[in-house]
Amino acid sequence: VLQSDGDYIELPSQIEGKSVSYELSEQEDNVMTFLALVIAAVAAVIFGKQQDKKKQENYRKKQLQYDYSELVSKLTLLMGAGMTIRKAWERIVLDYRKECERNNKNKRYVYEEMAESLNKLNAGISEIVVYEAFGQNCNTKEYLKFASLIAQNIRKGTNDLTKQLELEAIDAFENRKNLALKYGEEAGTK
Repeated sequence: VLQSDGDYIELPSQIEGKSVSYELSEQEDNVMTFLALVIAAVAAVIFGKQQDKKKQENYRKKQLQYDYSELVSKLTLLMGAGMTIRKAWERIVLDYRKECERNNKNKRYVYEEMAESLNKLNAGISEIVVYEAFGQNCNTKEYLKFASLIAQNIRKGTNDLTKQLELEAIDAFENRKNLALKYGEEAGTK
């Protein structure tokens, strides 16, 4: 048996001619069981939080993909009406904020990212940097391409951005239809 000071002592096998047996006390077993349960509970909480975070990330990604065609269409329409990228961006954000106030509408990730980008633009950060950061923050291939298109237009000063956005809007609408079908099938199988 191990003593508290770290030394071992040998217990007798007989006392007054009678056999003696030893076993661990239940208290030590209870402590070990309690520790095992605590560890299991902590692991379950951590796993649950990771699952919640993963669900939230998936929801965000789906929402971003779904809203993409709407964003590109709005931007194309406003730029076709003669607005600059920045003015069109600002208009979309202001319309979104008004709509949220009016209808107590749920927040939409893409418009929240746009609002954050507008704050950066108003703080004096370069448009190219802001639009590229917007694409990276949204972190889907559609938004990365979109941000790259805008940044490239600002760098090179081409006049065909509206035409490129029109083509992108057509692609985005097709993708949105496909996503709606996919999500409908997923919901049907659940």
